[in-house]
Order: sequence, then structure tokens, then C-alpha cells
Amino acid sequence: MIHFSVQRLIGLCVVALASLLVGCGGASSTVNPLQAKRVIALGDAFSDVGNASLTSLGGRFTINGDGSITANSLTVPTTVAEALANVYGLWTTTPVARKMTAGTYPSLSLPSTGLVSYAVGNAMIKPSASVWGSDAAGTYRDGLGGTDASLGTQVTRFLADGGPQDNDLIVVTVGTRDLLALAVRYLGRTGNATKKADEATAWTPPANLVDKLGGSLTQTEVSNQLDAVAAEMVTQLDRLITAGAKHVVVLEPMNLSRTPWGLSLDAASVTFLRSLSYDTDTNCIRGNNQNSLHCKLTISLSDKYPPTVFGQKLLAVDLAQYINVMSGTIATGNANTYLSYFTQNPTVPACSVNPPIASPLATRTFGGLSWDSSSLISARTSGCAANPVAGDDPWTAWADTSFTGFMFADNLNLTPQGNILLANYIYGSSMYRAAWR
Repeated sequence: MIHFSVQRLIGLCVVALASLLVGCGGASSTVNPLQAKRVIALGDAFSDVGNASLTSLGGRFTINGDGSITANSLTVPTTVAEALANVYGLWTTTPVARKMTAGTYPSLSLPSTGLVSYAVGNAMIKPSASVWGSDAAGTYRDGLGGTDASLGTQVTRFLADGGPQDNDLIVVTVGTRDLLALAVRYLGRTGNATKKADEATAWTPPANLVDKLGGSLTQTEVSNQLDAVAAEMVTQLDRLITAGAKHVVVLEPMNLSRTPWGLSLDAASVTFLRSLSYDTDTNCIRGNNQNSLHCKLTISLSDKYPPTVFGQKLLAVDLAQYINVMSGTIATGNANTYLSYFTQNPTVPACSVNPPIASPLATRTFGGLSWDSSSLISARTSGCAANPVAGDDPWTAWADTSFTGFMFADNLNLTPQGNILLANYIYGSSMYRAAWR
């Protein structure tokens, strides 16, 4: 006969009660589901809706509409925040882009319903450099922060604008550029010999970029920087929740080793990039300085914001695992699972071919130079236009649906199709499990 202690019996009763409560208001979402009236987007390229963002086009960091740099002429949402807003019937082709102009935010009364995006493409959680504005245009935009407002700056502006309302869905998509900055400072460090995927050709970051970002880093210094990035992220999320936010979705950074840029590098570099993004379950250990940003954030956020029977205010979504599936399950990302989502190899960005679906794929050129997946210059990391107008790069024959076979728009950023898949995953899986719907 098995004997239960009183404490164990009480514990089992508590678990049973919690399960009952979660069941009543959980997966079925019959109790107080989120009925969003506004979607507030903070962060980076995943939710940048254009209108004066720092890109080579001035538009979204994905495939934009018919040559437009300030409005989307496509008939579907193009970013994660737009796709989530669309779920609640809040999306239009002209969402509110809350952006700085000449270093300041203009006066603006926020709408009571709809999508408001503070996100800017190259935003970082914790920029290591201050202002690069004295540099020439094409150098300080190299896939990184530059003068784009940091997460903290965006949160400060949002709170000054009135802050969260009861029926806000706040979407935070940031951290990919922080990982990219650390990767550049480590892979491009003095004396290191990073190679491209052919294991022979040298890869070097854009001129002076390592110095602009704060200098070379060792592996230990990278880990320490990840601690600082995670701590800053928690600080900013806490500001939102303290101000009354009840539904904050945090999209953790993507796995850089699965991007066209990451896959363009040698095997050792790919392994390093992967270690920045996520760990295996056995490697994510509390107190391990070598933990990935995902692990560090997971531990910090679960400690500070544990789900309770009264609900869950913060939902952290691990993008790395889903992006791994979307981009392929073998080391190169070239085969297997990506075929369930796309028709084109994930190493080939849509912006690099003209027309976008051709057999075989035709390589797009810039002034006679072939597209370089290892490049971090602005032209390769800030999206492109679907049907360029006079003065833009001479593309032709793009149609609104012709790039749905591609996962990546450019060397770092997803196509509208990729962003929509992420939003569907967040709403259909993560938000369902959190009893937000």
C-alpha cells in the first residue's frame, strides 16, 4: 500500500485545482479572452510598418508594395504586427507609424483602435554605440542600430503617449540586431579568420563596423553582453507591465544561423551563431554563463512573470525552434521541412532574383555585381519593392503573390509570407496555450 503524506495530498489538490481553473478559462478561452482594440508594436524589423524608417527605401524591412516607400500597396499584411492586427480586424494598409523625425517624435494623438507601430527596422535592446549620424548613409546602416530608436526609447515614448489600455495587445519584437552586433564583434574581431561557406573565401564585416559597435569581443565577453541584453529586456518589459499592460507578447530573436547571411558563413561561424540564439534543453542551465539569449530570457522572465491561475500578462514566444522548422531541419537549411512552407531554398532571398519565381532562378545584379548573401550593407538587409517605379532598381514582373515561395526577403528579414506564418503560429499556438483566445 502506498502512503501519501498530508503535504503531498495538499500539493496534489492544489495542482488539481489549478488544472481545473486553467481548464475553465484556458484552452477553451471561455473566460475573459483578449478582445484586442489596439495592437501596439515595439521593436525592430518584424513589426516596422515603414513611413520614414531608416532603410534604403524608407519602407518596411520586407517586400514592400509597388515601388512605394511610405505605404503598402499589397493586399495582405506584410509584418508580424500587421498580421496579428489582422486577426482582430484591426489591420488597414495605413497603420500608424510612430517614428522619430530629425531625432524627435512629432506630436500625435493615438487612435483608440487599430495598429500603432513604434518599431524601427534596426532597433536594438541595448545599443553599444550611441550615434553614427556623422557617417555616410550606406555605412552606419549596415544591418544594425545606427540612429534607430532603441527598445527603451520606444517604451518611453509609448508611455508618454498614454501607455497601455486594458484591451491592448502589445507586441515586442526585438533582439535580432543585438545578436547580429555581437556576432559581428566576435566573428570580425582582430586576428580572427572567419570564412564564407566555401571554407576558403575570407569574410570580413563592413569597414570600421566592429569599432562602431564598440570593438572586438571574446567568447566570454559575448556571454557577458548577452546577460546585459537580457537584463535590459526585462527592465523594459517591466516598465510596460508596471504601467498596466495585461497582454504583452515577446518574440524572441530569430536564429541567425538560419538566415541567408548566417548560412553564407563557414561551419564554425554557423555553430557560433546558433549558440547565440538557443540551447539544447540539457544546456540551458541556471547560472551557466554560456547560455544563449533565449535561455537567459526564459529564466529571467519565468522568474519574474510566472503564469498563475489568475492569468498570464507576459507571453514569451521562442521563434528559434519554429524558424528552424520553417528553414529546414538539416545543417544547411536546404532540405526537408522548409518544403512544407516554401518552394524556394531558404538560402535564396526573394530580393536577389528577378523575376522572383523562375526556373532556374535568375540572379539579380546591382551595377553588374551579383547578390552577396554574406553582405550586411543596407541594400541587402532592408527589404525591397515588389514593383519598382522609375528611379528604383530595375525590377519587372513582380506580382503581389509571386514571392510567397520565399522565406527571406533579403539576407536577414522575412518575406510577408514568413511574417504571416510567424503571426499565425503566435495566435494559433502560443496565445491559445496562454488562454488569451
